[in-house]
Amino acid sequence: MTETDHGTTRPARHSAGNIYSKQIKSKYKAMNLFCSRRLLHSAVIALAAAATASCDGVIYDDQGDCSVSYSVGLTYTTNIKFADAFPAEVSHVNMYVFTKQGALAGTFSADVDQPAATAYTLPVNVAPGTYDIVVWATGTSPAANPTAFEIGGGASPASPSALTASLPLQQVDGAMYVDRDITPLYHAYAADVVFPDTYGDVTVGPIDLTKDTNRFSILLQNIDGTTMMPSDFTFEIIDDNANLSYLNTLLPSPQFAYRPWAVISTSASFDEPQTSRTQNTVNGLLAEISTGRLFAASSPVLVVHRNTDNEDIIRINLLKYLLMVKGEYNRPMTDQEYLDRNDLYTLMFFISPDKSWYIAGGVYINGWRVVPPQDTEL
Repeated sequence: MTETDHGTTRPARHSAGNIYSKQIKSKYKAMNLFCSRRLLHSAVIALAAAATASCDGVIYDDQGDCSVSYSVGLTYTTNIKFADAFPAEVSHVNMYVFTKQGALAGTFSADVDQPAATAYTLPVNVAPGTYDIVVWATGTSPAANPTAFEIGGGASPASPSALTASLPLQQVDGAMYVDRDITPLYHAYAADVVFPDTYGDVTVGPIDLTKDTNRFSILLQNIDGTTMMPSDFTFEIIDDNANLSYLNTLLPSPQFAYRPWAVISTSASFDEPQTSRTQNTVNGLLAEISTGRLFAASSPVLVVHRNTDNEDIIRINLLKYLLMVKGEYNRPMTDQEYLDRNDLYTLMFFISPDKSWYIAGGVYINGWRVVPPQDTEL
């Protein structure tokens, strides 16, 4: 473009100020865009860091508060069926959570009321960390007036060791005994249970329980069909296992007797083979006895006493006989594991016409025939 000055043509002069102003504006615009992007990037990073460091401060519309909620899974698979029987057998749970320094972090209790096929979890409210857990749980007795183990430590036990379990004993003329059904008792101990520092619903475990009570059905079967009365015999299992520690180990206990909470006369009829038209009747006595946990290192004694002449007709090392059928379950188990898994025992003895033990007939333990050892006490 040119200017005309009195007919003379020369190049047009641009303003230096205008050019500089345009350059400044262009640089400012570029810097402003760069800074905006940097600020947006920093804000995103800060928001993410805040969400990670303090999840409680961020609420999502579809998720709600992202604080942590803990539950502890509980099972009861240490049984002879090798399946979880917790919901079917356990009716009430008491859980005690302790810090690694031994201080009580919380006590949590609940009644168990859910379908048997559902895995059980107990909600607990503790801070993230590592804890030791003691569980004492109970089932339901079929008897009208059962006794029960008493758990030590009160509502706020000072330490795990305070959580002992003790069976109340009766005493008459110096003899200590229990003659009632025992409310089923279950135990668990788990050390170093980690409650992770995270958020959401977190289930730790599961922790498996051991059953600490047993039921014995002692059946005397008369081989000649003679009727037997409950007053003819007395039954007892002699042991020293009334006190248990928080680790489910045996604490010192006096020797005492488990006596029947029910004794009834039984009668069964069966047909002879078709070559005979006779019908035989078998009569007997059934005694129901409940006990505490059996320990493989102990030697409980089963005694059946004939009252007419004050004589013991059966006196055997109970565990020695029970363990004779352990192999019938076709599972590799230690003696203690077998005793912990099996909580129902039926022992059938044959009685001769003079009301003595007919040893030649053997002993039937949970349906399996056992030949008595030669050193059987009589």
